[in-house]
Amino acid sequence: MGKKGGALALFLLAGIVLGVYHGAEAWKAPVAVEGAQMALSEPTHETNYFADLQIDPAAHRVTGTLTVRFQPQDDRAYFHLYPNVFQSQADMGDPNWERILGKQREPGGMEIKQVRVNGKEAPVQVEGKTKTLLHVPIPAEKNAKPPHAEVEMRFELQVPYNKGRLSYNDHAMWLGNWLPILAVKEKDGWRLDPYASIGDPFYSQVANYHLRVMLEEKYQLATSGVESVAVVTQSRPQRVTTYEIDAWNVRDLAMVVMDESYRKMSGKVGDTVVHTWSQEGDDAGTAERLHEVGQESLRYFSEQFGTYPYKEYDVVKTGGFFGGMEYPGIVFIQEDLFERSDPSGEAVVAHETAHQWFYALVGNDEVREAWLDESLSDYATMAYLTAAKRPGASFYIQMRKAQSQESLSYAGRGLTVWQSVEQFPDWNSYVNLVYGRGSTMLWELREAWGEERLHTLLRQYVKEHQYGLATGERFVSMLSQEAGTDAAPFIDYWLHLKQEKQEEAAAWLEKSKHE
Repeated sequence: MGKKGGALALFLLAGIVLGVYHGAEAWKAPVAVEGAQMALSEPTHETNYFADLQIDPAAHRVTGTLTVRFQPQDDRAYFHLYPNVFQSQADMGDPNWERILGKQREPGGMEIKQVRVNGKEAPVQVEGKTKTLLHVPIPAEKNAKPPHAEVEMRFELQVPYNKGRLSYNDHAMWLGNWLPILAVKEKDGWRLDPYASIGDPFYSQVANYHLRVMLEEKYQLATSGVESVAVVTQSRPQRVTTYEIDAWNVRDLAMVVMDESYRKMSGKVGDTVVHTWSQEGDDAGTAERLHEVGQESLRYFSEQFGTYPYKEYDVVKTGGFFGGMEYPGIVFIQEDLFERSDPSGEAVVAHETAHQWFYALVGNDEVREAWLDESLSDYATMAYLTAAKRPGASFYIQMRKAQSQESLSYAGRGLTVWQSVEQFPDWNSYVNLVYGRGSTMLWELREAWGEERLHTLLRQYVKEHQYGLATGERFVSMLSQEAGTDAAPFIDYWLHLKQEKQEEAAAWLEKSKHE
């Protein structure tokens, strides 16, 4: 692979971010929009996060109170405290951490100062090798129907400095995977996976968020919520702006705080407002091109996979060296992509936009089945670049095909596409297998079936799992059903790297064309 190809591959690593509100009133209140009243759509999920935050960008600090209301599934609950992986005592010296975080970094972390459960102080424990789990006992409520719990915690977050999803520079502070979030409980028990150094090691369910954010007025804010209809008040002489923002039916909440050097371009796709945030001094043509791709790809994916339901989508320039990182309603884009004249930035924006369907709308276990959202998002990127006749489309597809072919060499090392992120020895194997091999498999399917047939299947997949969690097993089942024959040989060859299945996989693909 040439220098240009290597750079593009690297950019795609991350697909590679004191009041308490009670009752339904906070969710149902209409929001003023230019003198009119806009009734926001109703939230559909029972888990609700209420965050009251004070942000100090100069000190790189967030303090506040988080209240989470949910139906308990156990006599305990666990919250991920992902920022604690960046504490000074954490062992992050292996090459995989250095590749994504950089060698120059400053520690950070989250201190939980007090926790109450249903109004009473609770004896919580911070657990895990890197102190990234908060264990909260949930006492039984005798008369509650259905049973419910309300966990309130006060916290202080010191944002670390690195090149990852949670960091800052002189002009912005980006908060990805920062807020305490409930762990998933499956039928076999709690999923308490650590923050791995490879991939996006996160697994979460959809919830509703209501934020109250206090911020010095010279700063700007972009979040997973809908800032364009936020309630905004300003205090004098303190010069503090308070935002009240809703983010409904999202599986995570990310935020970027920006100074006055940031500029916003805005457009609209259907009912969704699209903002692209760049800085003065950035190449104007490049910023406009990335804004165009954000809108254009959002429109294409809406047409192909189902209408985008969120009312705002932010494409935000951040620091870091992760290429792009997806969150519901907002994506982080590496800063130098706003300065490059080649099409690599277009591919990154399109890929992160595709994740709005394959991760944000349709969730999955990104720890054990990272291929599912990444392969689908990367295939969707190929499809968009081709449909839009973007200059880098052919190169991008050829790059992925080359990575797929190279991936066969991993079979002798016991590696597959379908494995936990903790089993990948390095970022190169992860990228080649999860992105290159997985997306090429789907591109082969497209060339055999045609775009319309494959996209009909993907549209059904999104419809069936929207706001829920999908599994690789279910996706393969849908593939077999559409093909009219068991897809096992095809999956064995492409995802499990069983080279002896190549002929069977080809025969399956040929047969499936005629069903």
